[in-house]
Amino acid sequence: MMLNKIKSCIEKIQYSSMQIGIMYFMLTFSTSCSNEAVDTSANDSPSASEIKEPSSLIFTVLNSMPHDTAAFTQGLEIYNGKFIESTGLNKQSSLRTVEMKSGKVLKQINNEDAVFAEGVTVFNDTIYQLSWQNHQVFLYDAKNFKKLGSLPWSGEGWGITHDEKNLIISEGSDKLYFVEPGTLKLNKVLSVSDNYGSVNNLNELEMVEGFIYANRWQYDYIIKIDPKTGFVTGKIDMKDFLQKNSKYDLTYLSKPGSTPSESGAVLNGIAYDSISKKLYITGKLWPEIFEIKLD
Repeated sequence: MMLNKIKSCIEKIQYSSMQIGIMYFMLTFSTSCSNEAVDTSANDSPSASEIKEPSSLIFTVLNSMPHDTAAFTQGLEIYNGKFIESTGLNKQSSLRTVEMKSGKVLKQINNEDAVFAEGVTVFNDTIYQLSWQNHQVFLYDAKNFKKLGSLPWSGEGWGITHDEKNLIISEGSDKLYFVEPGTLKLNKVLSVSDNYGSVNNLNELEMVEGFIYANRWQYDYIIKIDPKTGFVTGKIDMKDFLQKNSKYDLTYLSKPGSTPSESGAVLNGIAYDSISKKLYITGKLWPEIFEIKLD
């Protein structure tokens, strides 16, 4: 009787082990198939001790231009000598063409009330505008702002830029997603790290001379990222930048309930002119866009 019970237990254990083995094989097979075209090698991050401390990037403020203080800036781009700006907040989100010197809004399309718009970039004369939690990327003809449709995006949308063949999207983590324009098919996931470890809160993005520059939400600096390794190689210190450089009365940002941290009026907006080699920097609700040059 006892021997029968032992035999039965052994058979059950063997059967369970076989089932677990089959499940593990199927999971491994499924995962490898679904990621067949996705480069995840950059996710094998080295230890922080292997990454050099980012260098301090020195800059000179050359000029400033007026900026709409009602614009909750989420993305900034230069196209044909004008700014293209995406602004956020529900019922206030928009896509704009802005005259650089005067800050005058030349053309504006308002998003639907339920849309909280985020970053923007222009690739092959097509504007790609992210939405935060609406899981859509909106497409427009950059020449006339005609809406071309939208594409589904499974995650959140924060910032967007592009290299020669990919759109590059951030979603508030330490990851950057390289996707195909026109389809958003995922090609690569890049993990971003510095000498302290993973760098999260990646927000507005801009490609500058082969490197990705990024605002990091809730931090007063811009980081320079090597797109091959994901390592942060440089940092632009922007602490108290607006207060030190603005020509305008900033008392509207010092009243209780309206401070930068309370109102959200923080650094967020990077555009690059590849011809003049100048960067343009602004923030949400800022009164100016600043023209700077890295030394």
